[in-house]
Amino acid sequence: MVRRTYTKRLLVEGREEQRLIPQLIEHNSIVWGETREQAIVDIAEFDGVDNLLRPGVIETELKVSGLRELGIIVDADEDLDSRWQAVRRRCLQEFSSQLPKQLSENGLVIENQAGLRLGVWIMPDNKNQGMLETFLSCLVPENESEVYQHAVHCVSTAKERGAPFLESQRAKALIHTWLGWQNPPGRQLHQAIIERILIPHSERSKPFVDWFRKLFRV
Repeated sequence: MVRRTYTKRLLVEGREEQRLIPQLIEHNSIVWGETREQAIVDIAEFDGVDNLLRPGVIETELKVSGLRELGIIVDADEDLDSRWQAVRRRCLQEFSSQLPKQLSENGLVIENQAGLRLGVWIMPDNKNQGMLETFLSCLVPENESEVYQHAVHCVSTAKERGAPFLESQRAKALIHTWLGWQNPPGRQLHQAIIERILIPHSERSKPFVDWFRKLFRV
């Protein structure tokens, strides 16, 4: 099968990001498009960060004919600097002189001499450890703060009593605990954006949206 080429492409870890990001962008007054063919950006998911950062994957994406803008979104998890260095190594061949040693809290948007633009955002905010769910916790409505803090307490108590989730997965356990108490209970993350259970146009989502606008010129 011949691979379609896209001028604007976004690489993400998994399907959750692939479903959620278009909804987040749409709710910030940027029309995404109803179908993949109409979408302003093509999103490719890799079933995990290890697959995305495997040698040759990003390097190949950067060499696709006709590509003008490539975005990369990954989770910091427990070590932001290590994650940035892993992404940076994959991009050195095409952007060697422009890649900073440390990632700005505004994310990365650069352009090489050939006119190819590269953007990198490391969840949650390019400066702290965490993941997509850490970012989404900032979109919890203010009137839910007391309920959310109760979810924090419940997750901590569950961990103390032997709940088997890993410490690195705490943010994921927390947001889904809180979503389990909403009406209706247990919405998936992208549905919570669509239904505004989470507030997609929150001031705290603005830096990410600004990064997306700058990279893809939308």
